[in-house]
Amino acid sequence: MELNNLIEDYNKNGYVVVDDFLPNEEANKLEELYYNNSDWTLSDQVRDDLYSESHFQSAKTKSIYLPKENESYSAKFWSSDGLVSEIESIHDKYFKPMLENISQVDLNDYNLRCYKMDEGCHYRTHLDQWVSSVGCLYYINRDWIWDWGGIFHLDTASELSDDSDSVIPIFPKFNRALIINNTLDKFKFPHFVSHVTDYAMNPRFTLVTFGKESG
Repeated sequence: MELNNLIEDYNKNGYVVVDDFLPNEEANKLEELYYNNSDWTLSDQVRDDLYSESHFQSAKTKSIYLPKENESYSAKFWSSDGLVSEIESIHDKYFKPMLENISQVDLNDYNLRCYKMDEGCHYRTHLDQWVSSVGCLYYINRDWIWDWGGIFHLDTASELSDDSDSVIPIFPKFNRALIINNTLDKFKFPHFVSHVTDYAMNPRFTLVTFGKESG
């Protein structure tokens, strides 16, 4: 897709999906780094008050299909700080200019995160507006299949919508990037990742980067 079309979709819909995001050599390098990495730390989170906190309440949609205030947020995933340092050069060369070109924003503050998800890993519904101006989720797995779980779901409804069909799945295709505009008032983009099943044959690997606007 041409850059002008990506910019138009990003501003109109609030997100774009970009396949073949990296040159093959760099995509293969990331894949190798992830599979060879042994420095993973498990996070198993439970928060009883997330859905009643002001930052979620003020930004959430009115959908009756999202978690209620009395429910608990949970997430389980692996992360690697050591891997982040190994991929910073690839990020600065490819991710940073592409995110700035699509968003048309000078992003001077980046937060990179390297994630692995295996059996039982998941994220309940949450928001990222308070984290960044632009969010990017990059998929590193080959040969993933739908019923292994680990599927990112994005609520694309406007904040005044109450549409049960507004949540769309984004398949974790190798070398695919999902770029989200967190600055639009029209969209709030609650999202979640379904549980990875016990029969998934590989871990699910992603690179997540959050970029904040200068000034």
